[in-house]
Amino acid sequence: MNEDDLSGQPELLHQPAPLSLPDYEPPQYREIPVPAPPPLIPNIGHAIFFFLLAVPAFVGGEVLSAFLLRLVLHPAGRSASLRSIFLLMQSDVRYSMPTQAIIYGMLILFAAPVFSLLWHRSFVEGIHWNSEIAGRRFFWLIALGLGVGFGISLLGNYLPMPKNPPIMAEMIKTPLGAWMMLIFGIFIAPPIEELAFRGFLLPALVNVFRWLARRDDIGDSTVKWLGIPASIVLTSIPFALLHAPQVSDSWGPLALIGAVSIVLCVVRLAMSSVAASSVVHAAYNFTLFAGILVETGGFRHLEKLTM
Repeated sequence: MNEDDLSGQPELLHQPAPLSLPDYEPPQYREIPVPAPPPLIPNIGHAIFFFLLAVPAFVGGEVLSAFLLRLVLHPAGRSASLRSIFLLMQSDVRYSMPTQAIIYGMLILFAAPVFSLLWHRSFVEGIHWNSEIAGRRFFWLIALGLGVGFGISLLGNYLPMPKNPPIMAEMIKTPLGAWMMLIFGIFIAPPIEELAFRGFLLPALVNVFRWLARRDDIGDSTVKWLGIPASIVLTSIPFALLHAPQVSDSWGPLALIGAVSIVLCVVRLAMSSVAASSVVHAAYNFTLFAGILVETGGFRHLEKLTM
């Protein structure tokens, strides 16, 4: 059969119909938002606010202590004037130590709920207390604090030190007062001072540099090599000056206290735990009392300190 024979016959082969394709639409990619970085807590505003809260805590603690002393502690308090009570609180360590403890307690009562509301997290989380870290390294931290204390004592032999600093004059008055100073210096002062200086001031200063790094104004290396050392120094200066009245404003012990602060700052930043630096601080403070405790037979013979 040739081509002519197929003429007039139905088509034996059908051409396929052209495919109808829908218009091409490029895939739609949904942009996934980048999560915001965590807030820098505490910041410098939080630190300033905390120290401002110390003002009403101080006033409230002083007034409350005066009324308690007038009503309960001092035998002649009911007939004594408030002015004489305040003078007694300043001159007798047996009353000044409880007063400071009440002031510290009021500061915590003010600060804990306020900052928990500001931060939307618990107060201990916001200040990086992290007691579990301190618990795991407890004996190591104690050893570090004792070592720092004994090392500072050795360095003190080569620096000008006051012969009769006010803190020593307060201690030698009564055995009870000496014991109260020891208890306060080991168990009450360290955590509160660490809260103020290593819980608020130090991280707030570091976070200033971290905030600048987030804005790309400085690099991360600048934060590490400039921001953190500068923050440690700026924290240690007021920490040392806080203790100036206790050591007759002598530069020798102030320099040593500043060195201790640097160690405490490093511990706080390295372990991210205010509780850890508090343990070191408490162990260091114990070394300040240990020699006196042994020399006076448990504070029973305080007259030996005046010989």
